[in-house]
Parts: sequence; C-alpha cells; structure tokens
Amino acid sequence: MPEITGLRGDDPAEVAGYRLTGRLSSTVYAGQSAAGETVAVRLLPAEMDPEPFLRTIEPLQALSAVSTAQILATGLLGEQAYVVSEYVDGPALEAAGRTLNGVALYRLAVGTITALVAVHQADLVHGDIRPGNVLLGPDGPRVIDVGLERAMAASAISTRKVAVPAYTAPERLRGAPPRPPADVFSWAATMVFAASGSAPFEGGSMAGTVDRIVNGEPDLPDLGELHGLIAACLAKDPATRPAASDVLLRLVGQTSYLTGQVVTGEPPSRPTEPPPRRRVSLLPLAAAFVVGALVSGAGVYAVTGGNAPARTVTAATSPASPASPASPASPAATPTITSAQTEAPLEKVEKKAATETKLPTIGVTLHEHPNDPVRLVSYVESTGSFTSYAREKSGTFKAVGVTEQPLLSPGGDWVALNPLLKFQGSELDQVKFTKLSTGESFVVSTVKKPLQSLIPVWSRDGGKLLLSVYNRESKPARLVGFVVIDLATRKAVHVETEYLDDATLTYTFAPDGTIARGYWDGKRGGIEYYDMVGQVTKTMHWVGLPRGASWFSPSGKRFATVCPDGKSFCVWDTKGGARQATVPFGHSNGSFLGWFNETHLLVQDPGKKKGTQVVKIIDLVGVTERVLADFAKDDPALIQFARVQGR
Repeated sequence: MPEITGLRGDDPAEVAGYRLTGRLSSTVYAGQSAAGETVAVRLLPAEMDPEPFLRTIEPLQALSAVSTAQILATGLLGEQAYVVSEYVDGPALEAAGRTLNGVALYRLAVGTITALVAVHQADLVHGDIRPGNVLLGPDGPRVIDVGLERAMAASAISTRKVAVPAYTAPERLRGAPPRPPADVFSWAATMVFAASGSAPFEGGSMAGTVDRIVNGEPDLPDLGELHGLIAACLAKDPATRPAASDVLLRLVGQTSYLTGQVVTGEPPSRPTEPPPRRRVSLLPLAAAFVVGALVSGAGVYAVTGGNAPARTVTAATSPASPASPASPASPAATPTITSAQTEAPLEKVEKKAATETKLPTIGVTLHEHPNDPVRLVSYVESTGSFTSYAREKSGTFKAVGVTEQPLLSPGGDWVALNPLLKFQGSELDQVKFTKLSTGESFVVSTVKKPLQSLIPVWSRDGGKLLLSVYNRESKPARLVGFVVIDLATRKAVHVETEYLDDATLTYTFAPDGTIARGYWDGKRGGIEYYDMVGQVTKTMHWVGLPRGASWFSPSGKRFATVCPDGKSFCVWDTKGGARQATVPFGHSNGSFLGWFNETHLLVQDPGKKKGTQVVKIIDLVGVTERVLADFAKDDPALIQFARVQGR
C-alpha cells in the first residue's frame, strides 16, 4: 500500500470537489470524493504554463481504463493545472522488494502490455514506462502517468529527473519524440527489471548505461517462454520491434467473449455482395478479456445453449435497413418490426432464488432456482494454480484441469479443455476432451504453430466443437478460419476463409449446425453464414454486431445483437431478419451474455458496490426479473453459463 503522509500547512484542502486527505509524494495527494472513493490528485508546478498541458492531457480522459489508472478530471486550481486520477492501492514495481517469475511474471506482462494496447489504439503514447510507473494493485497491475511526460514537455517542464535512463529506447536518447515502438522497448526493459531486479542495460553510470542501450546487448535473466519476445522488443531498430498489439496476442492469443464497448457506424445500404473488409481494430476489447482472464483471472463466457468467403456471395433476402437512424423505418426499406410477444409466449422466470451457492476462490455467489433453464457450469480459479472446474449433473464442481479453459457440452458429461498457454512442448495446438462420468479422455490436434485455435463453442447436439483460428504472427493478428472437431471420429477439420478479419468477431454454430459469425466492414456490422469450404452462403448486413458466441435463442428462431445505432440490444428473426424487439441497455458498461429462455436475456452490469458485477435476467423490454449471480470483483474467473439439458 502506498504510504500516505499528512498534509502540510500550505497544502490546499480541496481540489475539484475532492477533499485532500494526505500526501503520496511531493506533488501527488490522496483525495476523497463526496461518495467516499479514494483518488490521486496531482498538482502541477505553479511556474508551468497550464494551457498547453491541459490541451495535451485532455484526450487521455477518454482512454480505456483497462490496466491503466483512469484520469477522472483535469483543470485549474487558481493558476495551477491539476489531474485527478484513479487511486491504485498497491506499491510501485520498483518498490515491491521482490522479483517475479512463472505465472506472476506472465500476468504482469499481459496486464501492462494490455494498457499499452489501449493507449496506442487511441493514437496516443505513454512516453515513460518504467518500474516506478507500474503499480501492483489488488486487482492486477496498473500503468500510471499515461501521457504525462508528453503533456509536461508541451509546457517545457520535465516530468522527472532521471539519474540513469535505464528504460529509455535508443532512438529517444538520440532526440526522437516518444512513439509507440519506444513504449514497447521501455515495457520490455521494465519486464526484465521485474524478473531480475535490475535494468537490462545497466552500465554503472549514466554514460555507461547510455552506451549499452545504444550499442550493447541486454543482460537478460531466465524469462522462460517470454525470452524471445522480450528480446525482440529490445531491438535497437524501432521498425523491427513488434507492436504492442502483436505482443499481447503472442502472449495470450485470446479474444473477447464479452465486451461492453459498442461499435457503431452509418446505417447499411443493401449490397448484393458483402462489402470488402477494411480492418477496424477492436483489439482493446480483446485486451479487456485478456486482462480478465489471465491478469485478475476474470471474464465471463456467454451462455452456450447447445447451440473465408468467396467473392460471389448470395445476399440475404431481407430488405435493407433505413437510410438514417433518425428517420422512420420504411416498410419497403427495412424488415418489419413485430412484437416479441406475438412471436413467442412469455416464458416464466422464478422471481426468487431457492439456493445460494458461494464460490469463494473466484468471489462469485450464485442465486439459483431448480426451475432455471440456465446455470453456471464451469469456471477457472483466478489465483493459485488456476484450476479448471466443471459442474457434474449432481451439482457439484469437479476439478478437470489446470490453466485450461473448460467448456461443458450440452449433454453435461464431456468437457472440452482448451489450453490457455499454447504450444507447451509441441508445435501443434490441441484440445483435450474429458468425460466427467468415467474419467475417459483424449486429445485432438487442431492447427500448427503459428496458428492458434481459440474460443470453443459446442454444437447444440454436443457432437461437435467449433474453434476460431488465428494467425498469431500476422501483423496485425487476424482471424483466418475455423476448426470443427467431431467428437465421434475424434478428428478435426481446419477450414480456411478468404476474408482475414478482425480478431474479436468469432465463429459460432448457427441453430441448423452451419457456421455463423459477425463482421464489421468499417461502416456497418452484420452477420454471415459459412459452409464447410469457407464460403459465405448468406449475409444479414443490417442487424448490427453480435456479442460473444451465444446470440441465438434456445429455439434458434431469433438472435440478439448490439443494434446498429449502438444504443440498445436488438432481437431479430433468424429466418428473415425482421426486428422483433429493441431492448435498452441496463447500463452503459453492461454486456450481453446470452439467452436465459426464449423471451429473456442474460446481461452483465456493474453492481451497486464499486468494483462488483451482477448477472441479471431481463425481459425483452429491459425489466430485470432476477439477479442470477453476484461477482465480488469486476471480472469473475472464466465462467461459463449453459443450458440445463432438457429445458
């Protein structure tokens, strides 16, 4: 915990409505909001020109808070500029007093590079990555002072006095401005410090260190699987270093099942072919999942309800959507909107839970009823050995693996275990299958390195497993196809697709057993259906973007997406694409998880207490019927909700 000392006589009592409670350093104070939340308040030197500083720091307020200390407010106190940011209750890496290895080092690497991904995707740079700017918070590492050096430089003020520029990229020592490759270099040097307690170019003096950074080779400790990646990031030539996004995907190779971010665009026109792909990176969304899954051990799988294209493609038969989201829908231009209740009888949801089940190792409390058609069926511990658990038909949870993503089949007996750490002793990616009732197990190889198979989804009959395939070495990493594993034959079929698409829009099984996925062309989002040679057979370009892998309802007659306007969830008819319901977001940071029954959705929203989350059952007008689970922290540990067999 950072040391907080008392205020001095000349210190202000309040800044921007935050009451100051103590000093964290000579320029940073601890403060408290009216709601009692602790913040960090930096008061800039009185001699600096505040206007250029505030202009430079302003874009950082919109930055994703994934693994960074979020900026809450900026402004002037008299003639002094201030920055109010999220308080991280943990020591700086340089003061932690210990070195890291194994899983701990891996988690630190993922968390901190995730922060850089978010910064760089916002067309910003950090400019000052070092052990003093990485805090080891209780919910994972946080990178602080993002962009502060650049903002201070705009006012001709140095952010800090550097005794030894041990973490500075060689091009910056030659006078180049801070750019993303320099951040990657500094990140790698900081990871070396985390593993060894010293900088990789330590030269005994400033001159010696500068000479080693510019001309010498780094001293690298035993970094395990990170060794080659860290060495590549410390290359002298910035052009040869991997981008932060590539580093992240090489480390984890995972993408988001759930995201709270909504991608919007202009409403679609009706093409006869899918428009050519123009890559719009959604990697910060993937980063959010990665941090949850492997940094704080968190993330939520969508409900699994049993449930590259050729140039010439058959277009969807449904009419196009309206020309403007503000314009009334024309019957000739958009699918007919019907009442959801006329399409399916309103299904009952038990208003009160009958049992409460606590899973203390992941901080989750389940509020279940015997009549629920959906329940939690698997999870991964967020600390310790990262043990994977699957729920037996009796209701008890059984340990089934370690550092593996468990996915229980619709039949409730077979568990697919997808390794979170790939290529451990083999060039082949593999999936392990274990039968809960007998302990029988077997392994199926999917693709060969550098490809990876991720985001498993069971078919509705439990006979096949679908995984999305990524090229981990392409720049940027792309979704390049899918793999289908047949449980009966124990063989995998790898299907390449012509479109190399965004990594966050993964494949899933459609109700009829064909393959479907969302797509984003830079202007609009929709869905596509594929055959087993990778060709698109149908597209619905007006429906918006699906989330996760479980957007089809239990009957398969409808599916849900984030609406094209990005302001609500839309429910569509699967056959023709007519809109059946528009469901308002419960919270701006909420996420769609899947279907509870035919007329209710599962969503994840922030809880009443800061840092908590809830999974809620809502109807198709957005009314909450019941809370299904409480999460004691923002991101619970790799949880899978799934349908109960026969319901």
